[in-house]
Amino acid sequence: MKESEPSQQPHPFVCIEGIDGVGKSTVSRKLAAALGGAYYKTPPPPYDAIRADIDMRAAPCARLYFYLSAVFFASGEIDALRRVQPVVCDRYIYSTLAYHVTMDECFRGHMLPADLLMPDVTFLLVAGEAERLRRLVDRGELVSKHDSTLEANREYLAAVQREFSAFNLEVIDTTETSEDEIVSLILARMPIKEAVS
Repeated sequence: MKESEPSQQPHPFVCIEGIDGVGKSTVSRKLAAALGGAYYKTPPPPYDAIRADIDMRAAPCARLYFYLSAVFFASGEIDALRRVQPVVCDRYIYSTLAYHVTMDECFRGHMLPADLLMPDVTFLLVAGEAERLRRLVDRGELVSKHDSTLEANREYLAAVQREFSAFNLEVIDTTETSEDEIVSLILARMPIKEAVS
């Protein structure tokens, strides 16, 4: 089978979750390269173009449905991509749920459509607070580009982290671990093995 031909058996769909500064984007890109797959980030275009305005101006309920819509849109694109290659997604449904349930408890238990594509495996990256903040400073972002008020609130982020933990995801501490070592750990823990490039 040529690399560009669709596979009858979909390739792995791997999700990387966590709050800002834990290494999601770098690890996701490196993992996608190791798998010979696609790196995908949510919210995707065209949602990413208005994300900042939504974060700053939308009420929590409108904000939740914006991000849910972005995830559902991403679900379709990822499903098509995984027919020809593995997909590594930088944030997906768990981020949407964890952040918004922390914003407003009324969102807990929100029903998701049965046809939403779920990852084969999701890894939750965590890091010590001092190291996480150091990374943000090194990136020139004491807080994230989006949600600056919320991301600066340590109590809020601690609550988001607790919500992530409730999903029973595969946890990897990135505090004292190199990006390449993290990728190796993920590859070793993946329940569905894919040939590494």
